[in-house]
Amino acid sequence: MKTILDLQTGVVTLLCTAALAGLTACEADPVMQESGKLPDKGSIEEVHVMLCSSNSVENRVDVLLTEGGVMTKNFYLRQTQPAAAGYSLDAWCDASLLNDYDAGDEIERTLLPEANYEFPDGKTLDLSAATQRSELKRIKFSATGLAAGEYVLPLTVAEQDAPDENKTLYYNVSVRQPYTDEYALHDGHDLFFVFYINTNDFQPLLVLDYIMQKKLARGSTVAWHEAVGNIVNLRTVQVGYDAATSRALLNLGSDMTYVLSQSTKYIRPLQEHGRKVCISIEGGGTGLGFCNLTDTQIEDFAAQVKTVIEQYGLDGVNLWDRNSGYGKEGMPAVNTTSYPKLIKALREALGTEKLLTLTVYEEPTATFWNTEATGGIAVGDYIDYAWSGYNSESEAPQLLDPWHPEQEYVSAYTQKPIANLPKERYGCVNFPIYPAARTEEEAMMQEPGFLIDWILADYRPNNIIVFDDLHAHLQDNYETAWDGTFAMHCTFMDPENNLILGSRKGYNYLFDKDRLSNISEGIYNYGKWLKDWN
Repeated sequence: MKTILDLQTGVVTLLCTAALAGLTACEADPVMQESGKLPDKGSIEEVHVMLCSSNSVENRVDVLLTEGGVMTKNFYLRQTQPAAAGYSLDAWCDASLLNDYDAGDEIERTLLPEANYEFPDGKTLDLSAATQRSELKRIKFSATGLAAGEYVLPLTVAEQDAPDENKTLYYNVSVRQPYTDEYALHDGHDLFFVFYINTNDFQPLLVLDYIMQKKLARGSTVAWHEAVGNIVNLRTVQVGYDAATSRALLNLGSDMTYVLSQSTKYIRPLQEHGRKVCISIEGGGTGLGFCNLTDTQIEDFAAQVKTVIEQYGLDGVNLWDRNSGYGKEGMPAVNTTSYPKLIKALREALGTEKLLTLTVYEEPTATFWNTEATGGIAVGDYIDYAWSGYNSESEAPQLLDPWHPEQEYVSAYTQKPIANLPKERYGCVNFPIYPAARTEEEAMMQEPGFLIDWILADYRPNNIIVFDDLHAHLQDNYETAWDGTFAMHCTFMDPENNLILGSRKGYNYLFDKDRLSNISEGIYNYGKWLKDWN
C-alpha cells in the first residue's frame, strides 16, 4: 500500500544527518552538503555503504510517541571494508520514497512534518580510511502539534534520483493519545503500594490491571475502588563485568532492553496514570557487586545508570544486592564502604528529582546503621525509601522492623535502623505472592495474623506495603490463590481492617480481577500481559 504524501508539510528533498545530543531542524537544500570530500561513485559501490540503526536490525525503525512526547533514536554509517580514503556523507529526507513505500502492515502513513524531527549533532556521517563504522548520530522525534496517527520519515544517504534500500532507513512514527483510565490511582493515604515486575515474564502493563476495593467488612460502604501501585520496580537488571576492561557494566538483558526501547508503549501509560517507574538492579553472579567496587568502577557505573534513566525517561532506580556471587576467584573481597559510596554517587548523579530506593537484604546492608563502617556515609541521607527484601514463598511473611525492641519476635531476620533514615520511609514487610496452599500448614503459614499485635501496639511506622513479582491470571499453581492472598495482606496491613477493630466499622480489601482476566469484548484470557516479544 502506498503511503499518503502530505503536501502541506512542505518537505520536498530534506537533508538530514543525526547526531548524539540536541536538535537542529532538517532544512531543504541540495542532496549533498559541503561536509567533506566524497569518494567517487565506483569506490562507494565497491565498498557497499549502508545506513544502519542501533535500534533495529532492519531498515525499518518503529518510533512510538505520546501526543506531545519526544524520543531519540541512533543511526550510523557502516561499510563492508575500509575505503581507500576517508570521506563524509550527509543523511537527508527523500520524500519521493514515500510514493512506493509499503511497511507490509496495511497501515497508511503520512510524511512526518519537518517540524517534528531534529538532529542534535548535525547531519554529517564521517568514515576514516581505517574504520568501517561512523560514530552514532541521533535523530530526535517530537509529537508536538501532531494528531494521533501514523507517520513515516525516510532517511537516506543515497544520491538524489538514485534510491538505494541499503542506504535508507524508514522511521515508522506512531503517535498515541496519553493514557487515561476509568480507575484513578489510589493516592496511598492508607496503603502506599510498591510493586516489582519481572520483565522476563510479563509486560509492565500488567500493573494497570491491579485494581483494589476497600469496603466495610459488614456492609456495602466502599471507601475506595481504585488502581494501585505507586512505585513500580522493573526487573531484571544486573551488575555485569567486563574482564578485558575491569568495568562494572549495567546489564539490561534482552527483555529489559526491549521494554525500555519501547518505553512509550510499556512505561509511559504507567507514568501518565501517576506511577513512578524505576529499574531494580541486582547482582549478576559474576562475583562483582555493589559491595566490592573500586572508586573508578563506582563513578563509571553511576554514569551508566544515569544515562539509562535519562534516555528512557525513568523515575529512578532501586538497589537490591542479591545473587552477586561474592568470593569468586580473581574478584575483590567485599567491604563495607563500597555500597554506601555507590549510593552516594548515584544520588549525586541522579539529583533529587529521581527516586533512589534500597532493598534491605542480608549482609550487604547489615552495617548501614554504623557510619564508621560505611566510611562516614549516612545512607539514609541519600535514599528516598528502603524496605525489606525478605519475601520467600517457602516462608511466612517476614516483619522486618528495625525499631521493634524484640526483633526476633516478629521476624527470622534482624536489621538495625539505617543511619538517618526516618521510619516513615521504611517498609517493614515485603509480601510474597504465594501459590495455592497444598497443605493446612502452608495455608496457616501464608496468613499474616501476627501483624495484628504489631499494629495494635502502634509499631506500624507508615503505610508502605511492598509486594514480590506480580502475577497475571494464569493457569498455574497461582490461579485462585495469589489474588486472595494479595487482598488478605492488604487487609492485615491496614489498621482499619475488621480483624483488628472487631466491629462492624472495620474495613477489608478485595482484589478486582475482572479486567486482569478479560481482554476486549469480555473474552476470558489467562495469558493477558505475558510478554509479547521473543
